[in-house]
Amino acid sequence: MIDLQRMVAFVAVADHGSFSIAAARLQVSNSHVSKQVSALERELRVKLLQRTTRSLSLTEAGEVFYRRCKAILSEVAEAEQEVLRRQDTPQGILRVTAPANFANVCLPDIVCDFMQQHPGIELELTMSDQFFDLAERSIDVALRIATTPPENVHARMLYRVGWSVVGSAEYFAARRLPQTLAELPAYDCLADNVMSARDVWQFEEADGKRHEIKITPHINCNNSVWLHQCVLRGMGIGLLPDYMTGADLAQKKLIRLLPQYAPLPQRRLYGIYLPNRYLSSKVRLFLDAVEQGLGRIATSA
Repeated sequence: MIDLQRMVAFVAVADHGSFSIAAARLQVSNSHVSKQVSALERELRVKLLQRTTRSLSLTEAGEVFYRRCKAILSEVAEAEQEVLRRQDTPQGILRVTAPANFANVCLPDIVCDFMQQHPGIELELTMSDQFFDLAERSIDVALRIATTPPENVHARMLYRVGWSVVGSAEYFAARRLPQTLAELPAYDCLADNVMSARDVWQFEEADGKRHEIKITPHINCNNSVWLHQCVLRGMGIGLLPDYMTGADLAQKKLIRLLPQYAPLPQRRLYGIYLPNRYLSSKVRLFLDAVEQGLGRIATSA
């Protein structure tokens, strides 16, 4: 495979008919250009330039090779410009995976706004709680809620996921609000057995003191979206994420119980992508859109 730098040096000499002018245009020394061209001739085993004390000209083989090199370098320049244009105007397929519950609740508005702003992008969204091998699946970015990011990947923290114990105004129409954590098991507790232990809710006070409350679930389910609907319908109290309950709290459909206690473990939403020296603009812009969109949800809550 011919070294591209040698090709560039040869074409510059042929274009200007001079080693010194070619060196000046390439901002290198005369000897560097001469060595590049000589190495190219040795590699091809043919003389490309006819040198005399007064003139410099292409040999017959040099003429053929020069035309081919000009075409190749022109293609390389066009390819470079195409890549740069794609960076300025992101386009192409963007493959994203995200947890189903989170994607159903939060991503529709975020994705619609993102796609309207960047019409050149085609989105392939896979909703799954499984953590795929990003390289094997050719996934550009994975959104994952976790206490810590996985190793051997780049992870950008996008959002601190707050959790609260909530109940509907309807449920508490004929009940007093709990005053202590110890009272929670007396209510109809609806448990998400994916995001928390089946029968234990953990909390932390502002001073760091921790509590474990054992509950007997009235309903036990592996889907927080479904539990959210049950809580709204007055079937009991649930431990749910703020991105799911924020609008309902603002509209006073739900009541936050014992807000002085923070549920554990604390989780964050990460945007995860493979290590790469050059983060593509479409991935960067998508992560920006998710972070900004969730920021608006947190503000409205």
